[in-house]
Amino acid sequence: MTEKEWLEYLKKYLWTKPPVVSAFNEDCAVIQAEEGKYLLFTTDALIEGVHFDLSYTDFYTLGIKLAVSNLSDIAAMGGEPRWALLTLGSPKPLEPEWIDPFMEGLVSTLERYSAYLIGGDTVKSPCYMLNLALTGETDSPLLRSKARPGDLIFVSKPLGESSAFLRYIKTYPQTEVPANLKKAHLRPSPEIELGRAIRKIAHACIDISDGLLLDLYRICTASEVSAEIDEDKIPLGYGVTLQDALSGGEDYALLFTIPQENLKDLERKKTKDLYKIGKILKGKGKIILKTQRGETREVPPLGFDHFTFRPQP
Repeated sequence: MTEKEWLEYLKKYLWTKPPVVSAFNEDCAVIQAEEGKYLLFTTDALIEGVHFDLSYTDFYTLGIKLAVSNLSDIAAMGGEPRWALLTLGSPKPLEPEWIDPFMEGLVSTLERYSAYLIGGDTVKSPCYMLNLALTGETDSPLLRSKARPGDLIFVSKPLGESSAFLRYIKTYPQTEVPANLKKAHLRPSPEIELGRAIRKIAHACIDISDGLLLDLYRICTASEVSAEIDEDKIPLGYGVTLQDALSGGEDYALLFTIPQENLKDLERKKTKDLYKIGKILKGKGKIILKTQRGETREVPPLGFDHFTFRPQP
């Protein structure tokens, strides 16, 4: 089974009746707490040998990444992060030499965005297994399912840098890896402020965790639309290939669609430089790439899949 097939299989066990607004196929589960107030729930894990390698990652960095992977989900829903629970699996005793820097990285990153760790669980495990559950709230949740034909497609930062880091580290010592790639992979940052700014003017949003093509495909299938992206407009950082940007993971960028009539509001509210890369089309689930030569072709939604360990549509 691919990851998508796993999720489809498990969907039948989810509670989807009110007050649940969304329990599947979003960055967070959404519950309507009261009129104009929605609760957001997300969880993400980092597993040694799957998400990180201690030969190039320190524990302080792991704390940052665990926080950011969850904070980015809240950002994609236009939410404000609130309360966190940590599950910590370790093959070794909880010694200060590693647990203190990990906790300092985690807690300092959460608190920078007004989120707070309030409890959790510990367990012995065959490798390091780090899992965080995070809640948030919003008055207007951004969903993947509201993109409309004619919307413009934006991303919030250069893409592919985290993926390019993993490619470089196989060949070069970390001291020779470009600084932008190291920062993107080891010290990423969530787009909380941007999510807050666009939550009432964007139509659809997702955080890019599994690659531009795959995550754009998720918006397209949820919204029953297609998309066209322009190769020349995809922002690439130093050392990044187009393939890194299209199918690499862990960008933690926001990918969102917005109607043209809201562009002035976006210009007024945006908190950083943004990159317009394409537009939403009529259709269902197709992604069209406009090449540098001006040619157009349909491209498969390749991205990271945990259950096949290679890019999958």
